[in-house]
Amino acid sequence: MGHIRTFLLIFFFLTLGYDLAFGFQDSNAPQPREQNLLTNPQRAVHTFLHWQQAGHQNMERVITTMKLAGGDAEQKAELASQLLKVLDARGLLIEYNKIPTDPNYTDSLSGMQQYILFQSLPEVYLTKTAQNEWVFSEATVQIIPDLYANTFSVWFTFFVDNLPDWAYNEWLGVKIWQYLAVFLWLLSGLILMKIFNFFLDNYVRRVALKTKFTWDDDLIDSIEKPAGYIFLLTFFFLTYSNLQFSVTISHFLSVSLEIALSVTFVWLFYNLADVFSKYLGVLTSKTETALDDQLIPLIRKTLRFFVIVMGVIAILQNNGYNVASLIAGLGIGGLAVALAARETLSNFFGSLTIFLDRPFKIGDWIKTGNVEGTVEEVGFRSTRIRTFYNSLVSVPNSNLANTDIDNLGLRKYRRLKTVLNLTYSTTPEQMEAFVEGIKAIVKANKNFRQDYYEVHFNSFGAHSLDVLVYVFFDVPDWTTELQQRHNFFLEILRLAKEVGVEFAFPTQTLHMDSFYKDEPRKVGEERTEEELASAIYEFGPDGKKGKPDGIRIFRAGEEVDFGAKK
Repeated sequence: MGHIRTFLLIFFFLTLGYDLAFGFQDSNAPQPREQNLLTNPQRAVHTFLHWQQAGHQNMERVITTMKLAGGDAEQKAELASQLLKVLDARGLLIEYNKIPTDPNYTDSLSGMQQYILFQSLPEVYLTKTAQNEWVFSEATVQIIPDLYANTFSVWFTFFVDNLPDWAYNEWLGVKIWQYLAVFLWLLSGLILMKIFNFFLDNYVRRVALKTKFTWDDDLIDSIEKPAGYIFLLTFFFLTYSNLQFSVTISHFLSVSLEIALSVTFVWLFYNLADVFSKYLGVLTSKTETALDDQLIPLIRKTLRFFVIVMGVIAILQNNGYNVASLIAGLGIGGLAVALAARETLSNFFGSLTIFLDRPFKIGDWIKTGNVEGTVEEVGFRSTRIRTFYNSLVSVPNSNLANTDIDNLGLRKYRRLKTVLNLTYSTTPEQMEAFVEGIKAIVKANKNFRQDYYEVHFNSFGAHSLDVLVYVFFDVPDWTTELQQRHNFFLEILRLAKEVGVEFAFPTQTLHMDSFYKDEPRKVGEERTEEELASAIYEFGPDGKKGKPDGIRIFRAGEEVDFGAKK
């Protein structure tokens, strides 16, 4: 009850201030001459309103605006009174300075000599008669009883009409019965909202819990609070006219309730954007790529922003603001903002390019510029990359959209290129066995690419005989690649020990040819010219010592087939 009392006090002071601010508009209206009461639309409206105000009522003048109505003067006065109550209860303020004063005014849309008082109530309009008088149209006077019935509840009107006299006493410009009616109005709305929430929790939610889906539970959670307030404000908006306040207070209530109702609808759609984004997240989680999962936060933020912007535009439009001119003004100022935020916009469109082109996905190992690491997140402005020394680098999306990206995570094979150095004491037979043994290791391991690899005695180094090893791992990630490198190198070490070769390391050897008075050491072996010529011939095309296809190694009298000759 404390909340209700607080609301009543705030409501009272707001309505009182609003009434003081706008309640004297009639006194400033133009005062027409008695003989010219209906010469133009403005004077006809003034005649209808002014002579129904307390203190200077003159129904004979008022009913002149109802000339097209049937019946006697009393019936016409009743119609005029009902129409005024409808306009006041609905908060339809009349602004005299906007009503045309031209006796020959013509409506621009219909092309007829008629004037519609309110666009929200087009049934009520003035028309010019053959006597050059502006009066309420025949269609208007016929629909007044229906408007009155739709504005005021029959039961509530009957109750008010049968209240005792003391209930009509005024305090600060408001009748006693209206204070009581406001209390009952607020209490009824809160009770109905509680009933609505009870039904939503105990019936609709139970049905949602029985389904196999989870999104319907999220839907109930997201709409529960805003839907309750929408129900409450809708009740207030449809029934506030029964309070029969003055036109200024009713106008204040109408505008306030309409804005509040619009805000709650924005709140509702704002929450629905989260539910929709969560449902999209469930769908994208079933796809192979992880980049579309990163697209969900972008969609959620965009939907939220769109809902808020459209809600603000709708509220401004419904309250008489020219949104088109406002947007045009924002467009001019937005140009300057766009120039100032050029980098931000560039990064935003860069993020769209990444999402559409998909040069990488979350978890990929990429290298771009001086940054290398694993992609953790793709945002509006930047992409976050976790480097291998565990720092987090944010790279602007505009840079990624305009630079080379080496996606190491999309490699099918991972290359290993190394050179093995053997000592010069290695014999040709040992070299051939070592090379062919490495090829056999590659063929025996299913984690190597089998259709392409290179292992060869490649060069004579400054201190070693160099063997080129050029192979590819067929593994899914870097951890597996490192494990297979480990296994491969261990196999090479065991092979080297098996064939009796040693690995060389950079050394310098000093040979002392002779000491003082000693003869120098002979280097190499001497050969006659005939032996030299024979050696050349034996390693030639028809020679028996040449082995251009490699050394043939035999075991138990049979040649070993390494199966690696390509």
